[in-house]
Amino acid sequence: MFSDPTLVRVFLGTFLIGLIAAVVGFFTFLQKKALIGDAVSHAILPGVILAYAFSGVRETWILLIGAFVSGWLATQQISWLERTTKLKSDTVIAVVMSTFFALGLCGLSWLQLNPDDGQAGLSDFLFGKIAAISMVDIYFLMGIAIFILLVVALRFRYFVSFAFNREFMIGKGFSEKRNSFLLNTMIILAVAMGIQALGVVLMSALLIVPVASARMLTNKINLLFVVAIGIGCFSAVFGAYISTLKENMPTGPWIIMVLTMITSFAALTRWIVSKNKQVKHG
Repeated sequence: MFSDPTLVRVFLGTFLIGLIAAVVGFFTFLQKKALIGDAVSHAILPGVILAYAFSGVRETWILLIGAFVSGWLATQQISWLERTTKLKSDTVIAVVMSTFFALGLCGLSWLQLNPDDGQAGLSDFLFGKIAAISMVDIYFLMGIAIFILLVVALRFRYFVSFAFNREFMIGKGFSEKRNSFLLNTMIILAVAMGIQALGVVLMSALLIVPVASARMLTNKINLLFVVAIGIGCFSAVFGAYISTLKENMPTGPWIIMVLTMITSFAALTRWIVSKNKQVKHG
């Protein structure tokens, strides 16, 4: 199996995506911004389409620039609407997410009316296609993983402190804008690199579900961080492995299915522990 370079790229790529998504998802979960990842994953599609439309080539770094710009515009739009309207956060996110996603679908339909060889595979950004990942993509993933892990190593305490004691951190002179900027940047980078494997529809699940599953198993912050990463990486690699057992089996849906099974196991474990505690104190 590992003598096949395509499979090596698939497993390495899904491992890195699982790692990046779990790390970023941990902080979005703590800071109650889990839906931002869902919005960004859908909002990135028009950026990818426009990047291709202007460049005419399907180079990863070009599409990544378009995805980053589109994702950043979406987060700024969400922030602006939250400041200037009386709408609730979830309503604002839903409006921005649906608008950007609709723009992306319209752009994709327009490109398909004028087909050419270069746009082959653009539709894979909807549902993902990990088999198309290249060594260049792997290097990009490694670079982004290193960047995100460095930011986390330097800012871990600050991110956690903002999640639990925002007013205190602001009172101490720490910048909330810088905190949001770094977190939004990590979300956009994680989603931009992950949608090629899982697509815009499923990528948000890999941001949210691992840490949600880990939360059902532990309340300790450091352990929660480690368990979430373990679940994210395992589900990504194992889901990719299952998808290789037969031809034309999709990778993204299998990764989410593995995540779902892990979440069900975590929920069952929590329920059993809770029942045992009730019996002991009964």
